[in-house]
Amino acid sequence: MRYLRSLKLLLVVAAVGAVLAFFERQRTAEYGHLLARTHARGQPQLKGTSLQALAQVLLKLYPQGAEAHLLMGTALAEQGRLAEARVHLEKAMAVDRRNLQLLFLYARLLLDMGEDVEQVQAVVEELSRYFPRSREKVEQYFAEASKGKMRFGGGGLYR
Repeated sequence: MRYLRSLKLLLVVAAVGAVLAFFERQRTAEYGHLLARTHARGQPQLKGTSLQALAQVLLKLYPQGAEAHLLMGTALAEQGRLAEARVHLEKAMAVDRRNLQLLFLYARLLLDMGEDVEQVQAVVEELSRYFPRSREKVEQYFAEASKGKMRFGGGGLYR
């Protein structure tokens, strides 16, 4: 009899645990985008001078590496040194043109530098072609970031 009561209690505890796990999973799926990025490529702890220091080390080790130039371009762009950042981003693009982060940052940099809208649109089109799942978000972002200079419709970009 005692074992039966223990078994019932164990089943109740397991059922409550399963229900709580279900709700936790639902909340994580719904609000997971708000959590801090834990993926190694996210590097949330590296900003400013520490990001630039890492980029300098990587550039010494891998002077032709796309990731090293991307990190240096990101660090310089954060500091407002856009012309220097552009040089590094273009070197990274010469090595790896299919990097979502690189293309997005380069398009944003061109927009910030006041480059011609057609030049920015070419990069955004490349983003849309290589990463079709993010097309809608990218188009929305650049439509807002360009303050209406870039518009998106139907099948492509137009001004």
